Amino acid sequence: MWTKDLPNNVKIAVAVSGGADSVALLDRLVCVALEKGFSLLVVHCEHGIRGAESLADAEFVRGLAEEYGLEFVLFSEDCPALAKRLGIGLEEAARTFRYRCFERLLSDGKAEYIALAHHKDDGAETALFRLCRGTSLGGVLGMSAVSGRYLRPLLGERKQEILRYVAKRGLQYREDSTNFERDAARNRIRLDVLPALEEAVPGAKENLIAFGVRAKEDDEYLYSLAKEWLEISSPASKGDSGWSVGVDAPPPLFRRACLTVMKTLGIEKNYTQKHLLALQNLCNLQTGARVDLPQGVFAERSYQKIRFYTGDGEEYAPCIPFACGRFSWGRYELTVSRTPLEGVGVLRLDEEKIPAGGEIRTRREGDTFHKFGGGRKSLKKYLIDIKLPKRQREELPLLADGEEILAVFGVEISERVKVDNQTKKILYLAMNERE
Repeated sequence: MWTKDLPNNVKIAVAVSGGADSVALLDRLVCVALEKGFSLLVVHCEHGIRGAESLADAEFVRGLAEEYGLEFVLFSEDCPALAKRLGIGLEEAARTFRYRCFERLLSDGKAEYIALAHHKDDGAETALFRLCRGTSLGGVLGMSAVSGRYLRPLLGERKQEILRYVAKRGLQYREDSTNFERDAARNRIRLDVLPALEEAVPGAKENLIAFGVRAKEDDEYLYSLAKEWLEISSPASKGDSGWSVGVDAPPPLFRRACLTVMKTLGIEKNYTQKHLLALQNLCNLQTGARVDLPQGVFAERSYQKIRFYTGDGEEYAPCIPFACGRFSWGRYELTVSRTPLEGVGVLRLDEEKIPAGGEIRTRREGDTFHKFGGGRKSLKKYLIDIKLPKRQREELPLLADGEEILAVFGVEISERVKVDNQTKKILYLAMNERE
């Protein structure tokens, strides 16, 4: 980056662990702070992992802040206990703790940006690690010099360049003993795999990072194409998000379209490749097939679309006697009136043809429907024939006489109650979304 992308006239919190990278970053930012017009504070996250050594690191960083005349903020956490509580690995728990601290500084207004000491070798390590774990195309790069309110000024520099700077400036720093333990996968990649790879293929680190940059560009382009297969419409039933994806989308675009919907519905991290494969498989299944996703979201095949839902689609209302008036039915308002009604989906029927025991309810097994101007068939088959989504079929209010359906609100009336030359009283049925 170095200084060209640094923001002017802001307050930056520098994350300092006490290691060579973060000490070099702090020193360099101090050197350009006056020129760039920004102010600094030092933040240290003590993970509670290495006992006295960890506490000594915190005191070392506190001393650095005092030397530079900067405000010092310390956060402490028992990360082994946090990992156990959250059911995650120690490395992930430590990262979770750090970013919680950074977000707290930002939300409390103590800093406008967070500066992190990641460098080019870290970028190569992250790219290789993520490739080995089966990341998506856009996930290879992992880090960028500017990401929201996070800055990585050293991302374009190699570790050896940073160490030369530290030596030239005579800077003191701390060594984290856990960086040399090979229990963690990242440590093994950094200590063993990358050096061997660089020896076997000179320039491997640079090529990994360059590939990550190209992969991110390609991924962003594919996401732009995937938008053409997305459709948003008015929710048709309880829990219906309104989002759907066409089943004919090419697989790379289908997956990205589905991911776009999932992230829109709040599924940011806790999905896996298994979920995406299950969604892809829905395209080969029949209407009504379903896949459960994280956070209570599920997707369902609905003819030529995969539709996404955020709830379980339970019925909104019980069975109620048929009468004139206005009735709440979930997010809809039903109107039965002798006064003419206007609007899309208003139905007209002969009041005198409706039996005294008529009721408004949802669909039941065994229901039949004599289509207006057509033959009799099961209600289920009729609704399937007109390609009504399954969730909507289950929720639509019906005018019923026992197992015979006389009207499907907003859709059609039965031949049995149609208005003809003998009709004396007309009833109007309407179904509108409530505001």
